Amino acid sequence: MPRPEHLAVLLLSVLASVAAQLDLPPLYETEERGPRPRVELSSREQENQDVRKPPHFSNVDVPALLQEIDELGTQQCTSNVLAQWNYETNVNEVSQLSALQEQLEYARFQHAVWEVINKIPLEHVKDRKFRRELQHLATVGPAALPPELLDRYHHLINDMLAVYNTATICAHHDPFKCGLRLEPELTLIMARSRDWDELQYVWFEWRRRTGQKIRDLFEQMAHVSNQAAHYNNFTDTGEYWIFPYESPTFRFDVEDAWDAIKPLYVQLHTYVRRKLRDHYGPEKIHRRAPIPAHILGNMWGQSWGNILDVTIPYPGKHFIDVTPEMQAQGYTPITMFKIAEQFYLSLNMTPMPPEFWEKSIFEELPDRHVICQPSAWDFCNGKDFRIKMCAHVNMKDLITAHHEMAHIQFFMHYAHLPKVFRDGANPGFHEAVGEAIGLSISTPEHLQSLGLLTRSVDHLAHDINFLFSQALDKLPFMAFALTMDTWRWDVFGQGAIGKDRYNCHWWRLSEKYTGIKPPLLRSEIDFDPGSKYHVPANIPYIRYFVGSVLQYQIHRALCIKAGRYDPNDPHHKPLHKCDISRSHAAGELLK
Repeated sequence: MPRPEHLAVLLLSVLASVAAQLDLPPLYETEERGPRPRVELSSREQENQDVRKPPHFSNVDVPALLQEIDELGTQQCTSNVLAQWNYETNVNEVSQLSALQEQLEYARFQHAVWEVINKIPLEHVKDRKFRRELQHLATVGPAALPPELLDRYHHLINDMLAVYNTATICAHHDPFKCGLRLEPELTLIMARSRDWDELQYVWFEWRRRTGQKIRDLFEQMAHVSNQAAHYNNFTDTGEYWIFPYESPTFRFDVEDAWDAIKPLYVQLHTYVRRKLRDHYGPEKIHRRAPIPAHILGNMWGQSWGNILDVTIPYPGKHFIDVTPEMQAQGYTPITMFKIAEQFYLSLNMTPMPPEFWEKSIFEELPDRHVICQPSAWDFCNGKDFRIKMCAHVNMKDLITAHHEMAHIQFFMHYAHLPKVFRDGANPGFHEAVGEAIGLSISTPEHLQSLGLLTRSVDHLAHDINFLFSQALDKLPFMAFALTMDTWRWDVFGQGAIGKDRYNCHWWRLSEKYTGIKPPLLRSEIDFDPGSKYHVPANIPYIRYFVGSVLQYQIHRALCIKAGRYDPNDPHHKPLHKCDISRSHAAGELLK
């Protein structure tokens, strides 16, 4: 594989081979995307400066150039993804260093491509596909940074993630029992405990061990991230993140969507607050105040499904949880993923390749620290696709297994495209497909087909409980996603929110969108947004809001195609009871 310092030379060699007959004009700065900041070269790169300077190409063989970039990019991508996989499945200093090095090498490759692509005048490229491919290749994010800034950016991200991924706390009732991690210990406490003081303690300690420690690092990273946006000709990181949605009114579109959903959310919030007030007492929860964030069944209050036991409208038998039956039947994490594969095969979709079963991680490994965030991985070579998940035998993880495998199906179905096009229609589309599949998996009809549910559930009380449980998961998640990225858009915006207002602004937006408040007094020493993985990782979150909206549109279209929902007669076949399994027609539409 070519090393980074030679990549630009190789690219220019390709250009020379396909355009040797051209009398190329001298180098000049194109103004098409605006002037770019000067990039400082390392000493080794300076030695090759005479061959690395890309000329302005007006008659280059664009298809040949793009094919060569695609081949080189695929090799570089595979090496990079493999290093990131090795780190996340075995967190240690060696794997972290290797992951960082591969990130830098891949970014250098992107930078070399960026240097070349920005010298090709797009108005001379008539083919729409090629022009769009060039436009995507010319937007490379942090890879546009000069080497020393790129190195600093990746080190800041990795330093923050090192704090986050290794954070542990001690138990509330046993100060000598320490080493409790987010997964699984703290997540289980937040989900199952109904002890006000224990929940408050865990909520506070997690933020003390994560957010507080990365606050200064985040401030530095935000500055460098904005510099990267400038190199890509965006005003700030927020604008760069919004760019893939291809809508100049995206922020207004999101607010409009939330305004349409908000009345339903307010009703849910009011009902849940009353139920929690009944459970914890009026001295803890005011009937008109925001809900304290620590009692919502989740470390960040982003999903309220874990407090169903104290909020369910019809307690008792009228609710489905097939976890006990799964355990009684001897399910394992592998069983759950095999069942997920059978679901997609029933839609006439593609089976998982051998590499998937050989190399995926489906449960926590006892001999190493694994980052347990469920994720699907595309190794860029068209054959290696994996899932990383610390799955437990329960209904929630069964649905998640189907969700993650939806990503793998997506990867496989666009593997034949140029690498730059191997992605969803927008950043929310991947999540939307996975969530839409989950809507089928959670129906009584589907669970009965798996032999996990034997009794009849055709009852109004069940329908209300089921739809309520869906609302607990979906609606707060949308409010949280909107809070997350509205906060970051404001922070990245030039001079909008300074470091002296980070935490205050976070809680102002949290109250505005989610109606929750911190259980304890907070200050600017704290950095509560940093307690969520996507902030130190600098990964956009609004995709989950978009995906939450799109999933119902996708689910509706699939159900109509499968003949299992009629919009003209919604009471005969209700949408919330639709299961698309075994429908080849739905599978064809999904493809």
